[in-house]
Amino acid sequence: MSALLVLDASGAANSVGLIDAENGALLGAETRPMQRGQVEALLPMIDAVRRAAGVEYMQLVAIAATVGPGSFTGIRLGLAAARGVGIATKRPVFGIDSFTAQFVSLQAERPHLPETILILLDSKRQDLFVQAMDARGTALTPPQVLPPEAVRALADRLAAERPGPLLVIGDTGMLPALDGIVAERVSSGPPSIAALAAHSAALWRAARAEGGSLPAASPLYLRAPDAVIPTGGGVLPHLRPIA
Repeated sequence: MSALLVLDASGAANSVGLIDAENGALLGAETRPMQRGQVEALLPMIDAVRRAAGVEYMQLVAIAATVGPGSFTGIRLGLAAARGVGIATKRPVFGIDSFTAQFVSLQAERPHLPETILILLDSKRQDLFVQAMDARGTALTPPQVLPPEAVRALADRLAAERPGPLLVIGDTGMLPALDGIVAERVSSGPPSIAALAAHSAALWRAARAEGGSLPAASPLYLRAPDAVIPTGGGVLPHLRPIA
């Protein structure tokens, strides 16, 4: 068996999936909504899903993880776990961004999509993570961070310029700033780990068949972390050398 391990810890849940990389059969999955405790929970979840599926670590062909944007700690956790398994098994690790994760989840539920989809993700600040895609998942805008008024302007422009209806999705799809726009709005939770696993397996098969590369497992933060290095490198003022 050739299994692919898929991890998502970038949002308000820990998700683990195992999929047969060759035929796309889902072997096991678990999603656990969490606001805290993700660090302690993720590795035991991986092992529990693996054991339940009867998959040995050396049967893995690759590991995929979401790279954000999302929770700074969650992104680092998911990538660290994926890289740890990758190092131990000598298997490749690749990344899936959070906008694509939301898109493939939507696509699994709705095979017929409108030509314009605006994905809005909670940044836990006064702004949002934003990207627009078409019905095939091709980016119409770059990933970006926008305040609500700029999101409203972008939604209005997309509705006016693009053919067909506008669909707004994501965990902030019901943003009050978008009240009254000409669009269908759907508030969605964490991405479907089954859909994300299927997408990851398809990427792995395509890369192998075409000799191409897999998406890099590099974090997509879109903003600097809140924590900064203190002035003086964190050394107490009375212990700093005299200039």
